[in-house]
Amino acid sequence: MSAKLIFSDIDGTLITSQGVVSSTTIEAIRKQIIAGNLFIPVSARFPKGIMNVVDKITNFCPMIAYNGALVLDEMGRPLNSQFFEASLALKLIEEIEALDTNDLAWNVYSGYNWFSSLNKNPLIIKEEEKVGVKSLPVSTHQIKELKGVHKMLIIGKPALIDKIIPSLVPKFPSLDFVKSAPHLLEVVLKGVNKGNAVKIVLDSFAMDKSNAWAFGDNYNDESMFNSVGHPILMGNAPKDLKESLSIPITLDNDHDGIAAVLNKIPN
Repeated sequence: MSAKLIFSDIDGTLITSQGVVSSTTIEAIRKQIIAGNLFIPVSARFPKGIMNVVDKITNFCPMIAYNGALVLDEMGRPLNSQFFEASLALKLIEEIEALDTNDLAWNVYSGYNWFSSLNKNPLIIKEEEKVGVKSLPVSTHQIKELKGVHKMLIIGKPALIDKIIPSLVPKFPSLDFVKSAPHLLEVVLKGVNKGNAVKIVLDSFAMDKSNAWAFGDNYNDESMFNSVGHPILMGNAPKDLKESLSIPITLDNDHDGIAAVLNKIPN
């Protein structure tokens, strides 16, 4: 029997609402790894933010970061890297800062680095606490010097995030804007998504999608679901997503939804 590839989103999926991986989920994933199957975290997070979670399970696995803009093999070598120009990031920063509100905060990610504004917004401090990593406060001049940007993240009140999306999309036609949570707006190069990244990993192992499982809970997971033979939606997913997707729904992330499925997969 062929090995299985198990792809999993992190926030709202792999980790509980308390920000930890339950012992039941850790055990279920480790059993799959011991059986010769491969676990691949897939996240909008940057690499260090992913490993802070995954190292509780394993310290040797491929990884999909930045919603698919960066794909790394199990040795940390890039299988794919897609970024946009720093000048575009600066224009987006200008748009956000022109709104002159503390209810929005920008973040820029490049490679293994996370940059934020010099006057660190409380929203960013909260995100730092969540992922267990400190961002590096920089000036916009320092952003300008970057060779490329893998992702930007706009953090804000959900109503404000929804309000700004219609104005940003036409101004930045080469970028994709997708929510990974009601208060998080991810910005990547157009065409970058988890689904394409999953295909890259499958191709690198010469694996068919029929041997791939994927767990997710939000809108930025839809493309990933389309790239695997066994898509699974978490019970805590938004109601409209549950209604629009015709795929199995497991328990929520606080009730070991991943383990409930994995423990039924024959080795």
